[in-house]
Amino acid sequence: MTDSSNSLWAPLRFPAFRWLWLGALAMNLAIWMQNVGAAWLMVSLSSSPMLVALVQTAISLPSFFFGLPGGVFADIFDRRRYLLLTHAGMLLAALALVGFCTTGMIAPWSLLALTFAFGIGFALQGPAWYTTQAEAVPRAFMASAMALSSVSYSSARAVGPALAGGVVAASGIVSVFVICALLLVGSVLVVACMRRPAKDSSMPAETLWAGLRGALRYARYSEVVRTQCLRTMAFVGAGSGLWALLPVVASESGGAGSYGMLLGSIGVGTMCGALFLPLLRAHLEINRMVLIATLVYALGMLVVAEVPNTMVRCVVLFFAGIGWLCVGTIHLVAIQSTVPPWIRARSVAIYMLVFQGSLAIGGAAWGAVATRIGTADALLLASLMVVMSLLVMRRYRARLGEEAEVTPSSHEMPAFSFAELQPQDGPVTVQIAYQIRPEDRAEFLRRIHAMGVNRRRDGASFWRIYRELERSAWYMERFMVDSWSDYLRQQTRATLADREAEEGVRALHVGAEPPRVSHYLRESLPLGDS
Repeated sequence: MTDSSNSLWAPLRFPAFRWLWLGALAMNLAIWMQNVGAAWLMVSLSSSPMLVALVQTAISLPSFFFGLPGGVFADIFDRRRYLLLTHAGMLLAALALVGFCTTGMIAPWSLLALTFAFGIGFALQGPAWYTTQAEAVPRAFMASAMALSSVSYSSARAVGPALAGGVVAASGIVSVFVICALLLVGSVLVVACMRRPAKDSSMPAETLWAGLRGALRYARYSEVVRTQCLRTMAFVGAGSGLWALLPVVASESGGAGSYGMLLGSIGVGTMCGALFLPLLRAHLEINRMVLIATLVYALGMLVVAEVPNTMVRCVVLFFAGIGWLCVGTIHLVAIQSTVPPWIRARSVAIYMLVFQGSLAIGGAAWGAVATRIGTADALLLASLMVVMSLLVMRRYRARLGEEAEVTPSSHEMPAFSFAELQPQDGPVTVQIAYQIRPEDRAEFLRRIHAMGVNRRRDGASFWRIYRELERSAWYMERFMVDSWSDYLRQQTRATLADREAEEGVRALHVGAEPPRVSHYLRESLPLGDS
């Protein structure tokens, strides 16, 4: 890595990323201002605590239902058009909110519906936006780019609610929604001016269902995605105790003002963590950095539980914010730097789903624990569990991807054209015959089973290796895909690393001819036959 890539601000030298970052800042400000404005408006419309609480649910719940489909859409459709559609949808929801408020037609349920629509747009665009930002810089700058994305989000989270509160006090709630709409106009213009390579349209696009199955299949067979999801569940599930119990801690010691100071300290810590992250990466191996950051976060939870002094808590929460940011960013960069472009947005969506789910479920669990044993003891137990999460991280280590893992290989199509086949025809079975020397059998089986994982990861619904009983030196690899188009798509997904693994298997073949590849199509009974 070059020295310049160690600077947090280095990615801003690339115009594409600079504009995307500014667009993200505008969008994040709009989200947080809309959140506060909608909550204040609901208070004026209804005295029901349930309806007020549902505002937060309406903005956050779509992430669980639409985050993964958003990743699928981002991978299978033109990224620019997709982002333009989602951001325009958010803008329309903001404009509708302005219109309803101006005409006096706003009601509690219409406010919730428009807030939910706003949340749907935000959830759908998330994976595409994260992935597009990462792809706007060279790989050496990816960690700094993701850290800057965290700065954008954290800054908006800190400034947005305060700005919305000031606008409400100065000129009313409607002005908040007008500013939100103007900010979203800015993000729409950024997307409209974005330039991306044309998407390959030589094959039919995947359907939503096929894309979802492909995402889950990839996560199942990709060691990197599984590893980062397990690490995230362990750390966030335990660390969510701080976020869940911090309001209770504040109410017991200083009220709303104390809560604002504590939350602000974490926010400032996350922003400073983004500043320090490139420097830390230049001097520390990523797993060692995650180890230190995790211990710092656990120590912050311990001090908050044991020391009832607000200023001391603010200091330790500042460092806890740095730890939280470092761990989360490393996990996200590990996924983005290792998965190939065709599945990247879906992998990010799965990571975000695991992160948000761990935060929500963990928070509820720690709330239940605090009800039984008290807030301080629950925080102590949570800090211990954060330390224990290091056992999972030690077992499943993080790593950054190599160039060969994400670079598409020049794929080879079948030797025959099979012109009579339609894209939807299938299932298709592929059989490859290998002749292996007895002394190479163990190594061959190791290599081909590793390649079988790659085939299932990239689209095969079935894979097996068989030894021929009549000729013990011959092995048959057999795998199945759901359709002919899925098979062709599988060939285009192979990376340089995949091809290297395949060449390693073929190198052990000793036949006079290359391994024989045969293709089979399922046949059904003719119509009318029983």
